[in-house]
Amino acid sequence: MSRIDSHTPTSIVVRKVFWTFIGLVGTTGALCVLFLSMRAIMDIGGVCASGNTPFEPRVECPDGVPGLLVGSIFLGLIALAIYAINTFSINLVLLAWPALFLSLGFNFFDYGISPPPEFASGAEAGWIICGIVFVLMGGVPLVLLIFAVLKGRESRIRNLYPQMSLRQRLNMSTGGTPPPDPDATQRKQRTYAIVLHVVGIVVGIWAGMELYEAVTGSDVSIGFR
Repeated sequence: MSRIDSHTPTSIVVRKVFWTFIGLVGTTGALCVLFLSMRAIMDIGGVCASGNTPFEPRVECPDGVPGLLVGSIFLGLIALAIYAINTFSINLVLLAWPALFLSLGFNFFDYGISPPPEFASGAEAGWIICGIVFVLMGGVPLVLLIFAVLKGRESRIRNLYPQMSLRQRLNMSTGGTPPPDPDATQRKQRTYAIVLHVVGIVVGIWAGMELYEAVTGSDVSIGFR
């Protein structure tokens, strides 16, 4: 993660902000496209084939979905690398893994509990099992990451204010009123970074939905099915 301070040239700051935004939009958009492409395939039973195959496909893949599925994986990794190199103050790289597996796990649960009626009359155990595996793969690292962040925050407070009592430090870590911040510049920079990340994620989701609709010719509703 890059560090920016008052001595960093403006040109470098602008470049970092730009590429952080591009990387974040690309990563979020790719994840959105992958999420929607998976749902399109599960709509037709979860298995399809198209293109140069050595056999006659039983079910053709939806138009544009195979390319989107493969492209979202590789372009998403490239965008994540761009983001990781340029981001500052906030680094969400480690959240990419939980976001991937939890979102795809949601799809498995959604279609496992309520599969398309033309393919199953009740719950689909195979998809539900996959959902459990994916949620564990994404949820466990997320919980560990949250604990690590909270522990790191307490350690930073202890290092900054060693003279404070344990009660005072606990009060700070649970939302109490902290003493004057010795580094207001970093806090201000982090505020800007939070805004940049929120906007980047929202734009990425919107761009992913627009790209999916443009390539497949379908409409994506917020409520999905």
